[in-house]
Amino acid sequence: MAIDERAFINKKRANWERLSSIVERTKNGGLRRLSKEELPALGSLYRRAAADLAYVRQQNANPNLVLYLNELVGNAHGVIYSEETGGWRRIIQFLRIGLPEVLRRRMAFTLVAIALSVIGAYLAYALVHKSESYLALFLPEQFRDSFDAWKQGFADHGDISAGEGFQFSSMLMTNNTKVGIITFATGITLLLPIYLLLQNGETMGALIAVVQPTGHLTSMWAGILPHGIAELSAIFICGGAGLCIGWALIAPGRYSRKDALVIAGRDGAKMMVGTIPLFILAGIIEGNISHSSLPHWAKFGMAFFQFALLIFYIYGSPRRKTAGSHGSIAR
Repeated sequence: MAIDERAFINKKRANWERLSSIVERTKNGGLRRLSKEELPALGSLYRRAAADLAYVRQQNANPNLVLYLNELVGNAHGVIYSEETGGWRRIIQFLRIGLPEVLRRRMAFTLVAIALSVIGAYLAYALVHKSESYLALFLPEQFRDSFDAWKQGFADHGDISAGEGFQFSSMLMTNNTKVGIITFATGITLLLPIYLLLQNGETMGALIAVVQPTGHLTSMWAGILPHGIAELSAIFICGGAGLCIGWALIAPGRYSRKDALVIAGRDGAKMMVGTIPLFILAGIIEGNISHSSLPHWAKFGMAFFQFALLIFYIYGSPRRKTAGSHGSIAR
């Protein structure tokens, strides 16, 4: 029998809203903020909401309703069990379970961010491949020498003392980090993140178009991919986080726009936090490996290993379960 969602929501709304209110009160001060009546109510309402979540999943209810209850039960679970878990253990739990869950749940937005950057790269490649006179549209003049270094295949010699190729890679990393932060911060506008992601791909597309005719394309990728896997993954996740927030404003579903933005903003913030280790890793690899004299096969092997590890981290991590067997809970 199909669920009557409107009747179900009307019947359960009061309990859900009370649970949400109690959870909100614990944000500053934890369980100590709750009254004698609220403390036992928290456990009771949590169990009821978990049962409601299991029910709507079983009935294949509206995804927005499932997401709402998923978030509500996950937050309540965190409040109830936070006292049992030390701060450092909570961080580890977030990195092992919470972050991969959010990345999986918002993967569609990350894929859109990747697609936008690829489109930008293709457009720049097509124009610069046609005529290098278009290069000025995509590259600041102060970095022209860096492009020349890549054209000469500097990475084949493992020489970063000259500086040009390393300067360009550093420029890319600085630019990517900045784009990642701005894309997330301006996500609510939606159009600005889209523009930034398109623009971010253009520089790489222009570089490919310039280097390809010289026969040093393999050398170029060997100098970029070792750190580029972590770096580009970070910026795509940042982009996905920003797009997620912007889309919540346009299409909140059954939520109010305020509630949709709160949920998307919380997920986006978690995604942003998750990019910090990736940006740090990219910087370490770039400074020590990307422009070293290691053979190309070793650099490509490192890039492939990072990519495989990232995919395994996102899709092979443990799934969170509530008390009982209510399935994975995204927090």
